[in-house]
Formats: sequence, C-alpha cells, structure tokens
Amino acid sequence: MNLFIQHQSPLGLREQVKRQIRVQIETGELQAGDPLPSAKDLSAMLNINRNTITQAYKELSADGLLDVIVGSGTFVREGLTLQKCNDLRRVFQQAFQQALNLGYSESEIADFFLNQLTIHSGKTPPQNILVVDCNHEVIDHICRWLEGEFQVRTQGVLIQELEQNAAGARDMLIGKDLIICGFNHVQEFHHAVPENDREMLAVLFTVDVKALNVILNLPKGTVVGYVCANQRSTETFYNSSYFSGDKELRRILAGLDNPEGLSRVLDQCELIFATIFIFDRVCELARKNQKVIRVGIDLDQSSMALIRLKLGRRKLSRKSG
Repeated sequence: MNLFIQHQSPLGLREQVKRQIRVQIETGELQAGDPLPSAKDLSAMLNINRNTITQAYKELSADGLLDVIVGSGTFVREGLTLQKCNDLRRVFQQAFQQALNLGYSESEIADFFLNQLTIHSGKTPPQNILVVDCNHEVIDHICRWLEGEFQVRTQGVLIQELEQNAAGARDMLIGKDLIICGFNHVQEFHHAVPENDREMLAVLFTVDVKALNVILNLPKGTVVGYVCANQRSTETFYNSSYFSGDKELRRILAGLDNPEGLSRVLDQCELIFATIFIFDRVCELARKNQKVIRVGIDLDQSSMALIRLKLGRRKLSRKSG
C-alpha cells in the first residue's frame, strides 16, 4: 500500500489518508481481507502523528470499508460491493494530460483540483484557527487579517507560553481546525506539543525592502540597534544576514521587555531599526539625533495564497454570493 502526504494540500492529513485508502479499495488495489499497516508503522512511514492514522482507520471502519480488530489489526472488510473507479481514473488522467498540454504545471493543476474538490465535496473549511508566533503584535495582525478576510474564529498564543505549559498547550488545541505558525517556530512548536494531531500551515513573512537597502549603504563599524516587542522576537526576526548586509556592523538587539538592552540601543546606536508594530514607541524613546527606520512586516504573497486555498473562500466571494 503506497500513500503520499502533501503537506501544502488544502485537505487535512487525516482526509488525505482516508481518501487514498478508499481509492485503493475502490480500484481493487486493496482486496477484501487485505491487512493494512498498523497505525504506528504507517505513521512512521508517512512521518505524521500516529493519532491521525488511528482516527482515519476508525472513520473508514465507520464508513464500512475497514474492520479494526483489537489484537489482530486492521483489514479491508469482507463482502464489500463497490463501484470500481477505473473509468473515473481514465477520465482524470485524460483531463490531467490535457491541462499539462495547455501549459499548466503539475502543482497548478493539483492546487486547482484540490480547491475544486473542497468546494464540490461540501467539505467545511477550517472554522477555528490557532495562530502561533513569538510576538503578540504579529499574532494580532494575522488574526485581524484572517477574521477580516474570512468567516473564521481565531485565537493567538505565544510560542513561549506553549513551551512553558505543556498541559495548557494541549488544551489550547481543543476545538481548533487549523494551526498557522511562522516557519521560524515550527520546530519549537513540535517540541512544545509533540502529540499534536491538528493540521498546520507554516507561513513566511516579508520585510520592507527599503529598510533592508538602508543597511547596504552603511559604513563598516556603524553601531546599529534592532528592536521588536520582546527579546525573543527580536533575536528571531533580526537573526538574518539581511539585517547585517554581510558587513562588519556593531549590532545590538533588544526587545521592549529588555530594559538593559534597550538602554544600550538608545545610548550607543546611531541608527535603530524598529518593526512597524513598535515604531512609534521607539521614536518617542529615541534621542533627536538618532534615526529610527520603520521595518514593515507582513505575510508574503505565497503564504496568503496558501491560506486562501486552505480556507476555500474569500471575503469578496461572500459579498457577491
């Protein structure tokens, strides 16, 4: 049995597993009585949570396709009467080839097909979304965008809070359909919540190119300060060659929650970079002869497109519908 997981698919991991097993049964690749891998073995093969496989098996059993026998294993149910999908497979393969001939890439075809599948299957897009980052301001920004663009409910949580409270982290996932997390914190999230069985989208942020170009023209040895809302987000966000320009700059990184570090920035730095969320506050604190550069942050276009694909609807379509 060969299964494949597409982590950027608008279908959840459990749904992908279920649909592929169902198709293999309907096409005869899996025959009545055939054993399936254990949830433990299949989760290891696909590198996904064991609970996801267990739940997929349970739902396929409830649909009458599998028998889950405690102590023996999971098997394709005997006596199934199914309409074979060979004709449907041929139709799909022909359509796929036609789309390729028209110049569409495989990823474009897959994205379109999965989006249409979501619409026509009546599958309810995610309703409750958990947003994870190391910065309250970034979390609030993403939540406002999600709620303004889509009919969803959001809740934000700092990665620091998840790391400090394992039990609370698990409770935070209850009732959530989707987790949106910055790429910088995905590994930290998995460490904090190792048993997560909710689907996750990892997203990237773009930075104001004007701010980055300022760095390219700084002379070597310039004392530069970098400030975010807190020390964790400062070190995460500015720990990039983009903000050093591969130059020999004297860098001081400080969050607004780090009075000592912030004092060093205000006392020693000729130039200060401050994210859009705390720019006004830093300007109030800076000396008159200090220059404060506003650093814009936003979700990049591909991340927003992926979220739109996953949620399956836009604010504009709701107004026109």
